[in-house]
Amino acid sequence: MKKITFTFLAFLLGLGAFAQSYSTGTVTFFANYSGKVDVTNTTVTLTLIGPSTSWLGVGFNAPGLMDDIGKDVVIFDGTSMTDRSFNGLGVTPPLDTQNWTVVSNTINTGVRTVVATRSRVASEGTDYTFPLAAQSLQLTFARGLSLSVTYHGSGNCGATVANLTLGIQNFDLESFKMYPNPANDYTSIELPPQTEEARIQIYDVSGRKVKETALSVTNNKIDLSGLNAGMYLMNIKTIDGQGTKTLVIN
Repeated sequence: MKKITFTFLAFLLGLGAFAQSYSTGTVTFFANYSGKVDVTNTTVTLTLIGPSTSWLGVGFNAPGLMDDIGKDVVIFDGTSMTDRSFNGLGVTPPLDTQNWTVVSNTINTGVRTVVATRSRVASEGTDYTFPLAAQSLQLTFARGLSLSVTYHGSGNCGATVANLTLGIQNFDLESFKMYPNPANDYTSIELPPQTEEARIQIYDVSGRKVKETALSVTNNKIDLSGLNAGMYLMNIKTIDGQGTKTLVIN
């Protein structure tokens, strides 16, 4: 029992360290196009908000804009977040190995919000390793005239410097209400205002992930019927940060 308690405590402390995150906050590129970058120890989350009829692109650490050959850039074409690299001014960035995963892609009255993630550490030379520190981040941005990834046209690109700052203070764990707890076959997470979705990971006392699911405002119930009775850790992650709650199953 002592060994299990120690393992659980060590894992809880480990999740606490993992929960630290940095964020640029929402950066306005144009009047109707903005983005946000969130960085944790292991993962980068990119959020782009712009016209649903345009491709949306952003490059990282490319102060020379499109002339920074080989620098990392991603373009969302309405379906996929395509991993690319700059290849010169006026040249459509060629495709790289695809490392981004689209988490959500929603459209509301002509405005698209797309969220995608990948590993923080680059897996190839043309990818950018995001810093896990409070520092500046050069962003190059563009939007297309349509969803076809071709020349964006005059006045539809630019660059800015955003600042990665400690972002976990923007995540209020107490505002996520879990009930019932202790639970039997299910538990629910009540998402706070302004939070539309969350990703849930459940770990047992040995640190093994036993369940992962996505929640929304209208679908917030978690099926626990396949899990044994005992104590678990529930990691709750949103675009604003993440935190950990303790779940008990009877």
